[in-house]
Amino acid sequence: MHLLLLPLLLLLLPSAAPQTPPPSSDARSLLEFKKGILSDPTSLITSTWSPSSLSPDGCPLSWHGVSCDPSLPGSVVSISLSDLSLSGDLKFSTLTSLQNLRNLSLAGNSLSGRLVPSFAAVNSLIHLDLSRNNFYGPIPSRILANLTNLNHLNLSFNNFSGGFPDDGIRNLQQLRVLDLRSNGLWGDLSPLMASMRSVEHVDLSGNLFYGGLPANLEDLTSVGNTLHYLNLSSNRLSGGFFSAAAMEKFRNLEVLDLGHNGFTGEMLSPFGSLFTLRVLRVGDNRLYGPMPLELLGSSFQLTELDLSLNGFTGSVTDINSTILRVLNLSSNGLTGSLPGTLGNCVTVDLSGNHFDGDLSVTQRWGGDMLESVDLSSNQLSGSFPNEMSAFRMLSLLRISNNSLEGALPPVLGNYPKLTAVDLSHNKLSGPILAQFFMSPTLKDLNLSGNLFSGEIPVQGSRSTTESVGLPSNSRLESLDLSDNSLSGPLAPEIGKLGTLRVLSLGKNHLSGEIPKEMGMLDGLQYLDLSHNEFEGSIPDTLPQSLVALNLSDNNLSGTVPENLRRFPDSAFHPGNVKLIFPGLDSPQNGDGGGLVNGRRSHPNTRKEIAIIVGSIGGVLIFVLCLMAYFKLRNTKNQGEYGFGGKTVGRDVMLRRFPKTNIFGPQGSNGSIPSSTSFSNAHLLTSASRSMSGLKELLATEVVEHSYSEPREAASDPAMPEGTDNCHPNSAWKSSPSSPLDASPRFIEQCMSQQPVTLSVYSPDRLAGELFFLDSSLMFTGEELSRAPAEVLGRSSHGTSYKATLDNGHMLAVKWLRVGLVKRKKEFAKEAKRVGTIRHPHIISWRGYYWGPREQERLIISDYIGGDSLALHLYGSVLPGYLYRRSAGDIISGQSGAVDLTDWVRMCAREGRVMECFDRDIMGLDEATRAAQELLAVSLKCILPVDERPNMRTVYEDLCSITI
Repeated sequence: MHLLLLPLLLLLLPSAAPQTPPPSSDARSLLEFKKGILSDPTSLITSTWSPSSLSPDGCPLSWHGVSCDPSLPGSVVSISLSDLSLSGDLKFSTLTSLQNLRNLSLAGNSLSGRLVPSFAAVNSLIHLDLSRNNFYGPIPSRILANLTNLNHLNLSFNNFSGGFPDDGIRNLQQLRVLDLRSNGLWGDLSPLMASMRSVEHVDLSGNLFYGGLPANLEDLTSVGNTLHYLNLSSNRLSGGFFSAAAMEKFRNLEVLDLGHNGFTGEMLSPFGSLFTLRVLRVGDNRLYGPMPLELLGSSFQLTELDLSLNGFTGSVTDINSTILRVLNLSSNGLTGSLPGTLGNCVTVDLSGNHFDGDLSVTQRWGGDMLESVDLSSNQLSGSFPNEMSAFRMLSLLRISNNSLEGALPPVLGNYPKLTAVDLSHNKLSGPILAQFFMSPTLKDLNLSGNLFSGEIPVQGSRSTTESVGLPSNSRLESLDLSDNSLSGPLAPEIGKLGTLRVLSLGKNHLSGEIPKEMGMLDGLQYLDLSHNEFEGSIPDTLPQSLVALNLSDNNLSGTVPENLRRFPDSAFHPGNVKLIFPGLDSPQNGDGGGLVNGRRSHPNTRKEIAIIVGSIGGVLIFVLCLMAYFKLRNTKNQGEYGFGGKTVGRDVMLRRFPKTNIFGPQGSNGSIPSSTSFSNAHLLTSASRSMSGLKELLATEVVEHSYSEPREAASDPAMPEGTDNCHPNSAWKSSPSSPLDASPRFIEQCMSQQPVTLSVYSPDRLAGELFFLDSSLMFTGEELSRAPAEVLGRSSHGTSYKATLDNGHMLAVKWLRVGLVKRKKEFAKEAKRVGTIRHPHIISWRGYYWGPREQERLIISDYIGGDSLALHLYGSVLPGYLYRRSAGDIISGQSGAVDLTDWVRMCAREGRVMECFDRDIMGLDEATRAAQELLAVSLKCILPVDERPNMRTVYEDLCSITI
């Protein structure tokens, strides 16, 4: 009986819940790895990476981006989390137990972290892609030695720094792709290339590699057979170009980019065997000699050729290649007439040469495919041929700084794809084409420095049924008609150009009242109406978006509107003697004195600025010589020239540093705000970021080269960004299929930038040596390490901080950049020499700190409060400085900045000396003999290091200049 009831009782018992399988070892590792992900906007990780969703063998089969191998129970073979907008600080050490991992792809996020040597244990890896993140620190040699199965290694667009391991990639026999671009890595190129075996794609661009191309041809035999793509641009390479014998080794090379380096010598036709070469870029080097015309012939398969910013000479008669699409020969020494034919080129830049003759030759250019033409800064003359009507695909036309004359053909305003026109600084005359203001594509128009007359035909943008209040189809963002002979009133229709950011109409004969409709230009940032005949009151409708204003030298009267009183006196004077500033008894007298920041300025302000500039000159020359002594040369940034060497409205925006403690919590997601660039605006308006002590600076400045486990990382929002997704400037772009990145005139400006994290160790104490050059003030390393500090600014030498000792004494501490000084004996000798200098305009050094690592080098001096030179130069609205980038932008390493030294060299070479000086300070419209001699001395100081004069020679040259 009991036996009969037993089955029934078993049926009535509740069934047990299914058991969740325990996570495998690999799954547990991923759960630890997940802890480093602080932000997951898509929730794909947080919603699926859970212990409750495991396969029966404990493998995370249903986790997003994770793949397992069915033949290896519980084993993860792939982690693919690219482009998920993830952020956080990853611990790579958590992945060391994944013995079967073959693919790790984290590209396109905002992740940070440090590659640790223990990661070399994952020697099953075949594909490793960490690109476009904020990973930092050195690349441990152990990883490159042990990951022998790697086929694809991409660490590009991160913050990796330090020396690349000496053995390079010698052990990575299976490697096919090596991409390290846009980091801070350095090392000798020659042994690195010699270590390559079977790679097909190598990109080391945007780093600090030095040395030259391998001289031993045997070192190139292996890599030469397989290499298809080689990009070494934007480094510090030097020496001669490839020999003909070396080039013969590269039988399959398709892309060769050596631009923005220091290669020198002639190119002696080494290309005869490169039948596969499609792209050749060697712009911005020191190459010279005859132009290699065979590269323009039909026997080559080149689609892109960039020889810009070198010293090539000779003439170019014809472009016979029918395959070539992008041609950049700008800034060389080419002479003769323009090429008679351009083949099927899409983008052509011949600017900055000595081409002469007229434009009649362009009648034979065809024009069916031509999209971009730059002939600026040559010696062209004559008028525009009407036959240019064939250029129906043209989007950019730039022929500034020539001697063109006559009226513009109407067809020029009818090109259906035209986005940018720069015909500035010629002798063109007649009326401005009304078609320019009706174009639905034109964004940038620069006709300044010509002889155009008549009214500005903005009425052309109005149809018979439109009123002023309705928008037009114009897309103009930058309009520069300054320095012409335009006259008449400014029509109210100017308010319909609603996309305008820059409007420059100075130095004309415009009259009447300033239209109140200009208030409709709610995005206007720069407005220059100076040196005209405007009268009446200033409209109180001018947009609040203005960051630069110049209404001086007109006949304006009445009360200055309240929203414009934030601008300095130079925005209104001289001229405008009847203008009234509330709070003053009478209108200003127009003598240059007036109201500056609510106070009356002295008429000698300009003289005071000139004295400041003169006194600072000696210091600047000293800095240049000191840089020469240590044999420095910062990596050149690809500059950007707007129209006529001026930046457009997008570059006028002022940006500020956030006021923040870089070690404290920054927001809900722990992210740290970052400035987009370092410029003069930061020097003027930034709020200093305080830190608890100088010791903590080690956590943001020192990069540990030893391969121990990392400590908690910190990031520095003041570091310049590495950029990835760059949106081209609407005015300057080359072929969409092959962007040209060598000439300043075709540079694409990076408008979208991502923050960079520089993370490092924080040593317990200052373990190096503290040397004093002045015994009047003594302190210990410990006192210095705990001194509260705040950031003052950055330069090409490093970062400056204000540190306050326990006794209240304030010091200026310069944390020198990596690679600036390497030899202690030479540095000590120079420091002692500098320490003896006593001059009222030079701050003496108190001492220096020499740490055990290359990143721990400090210069210590007294902190001197007061205004900076930048404040005097940029504090007032001077159009010369609004158009031109400041030195602060150059030394910051920012990708969109103009290289000021290259710009000055170009101006001097082309006879545009006056553009190198500020007319407001000089008070002259042409350069005096003394100014020209001073410029000549300055140009010597920015020669290559081995050609620069010593300090005594510079001093003697300066003393020989008589005013």
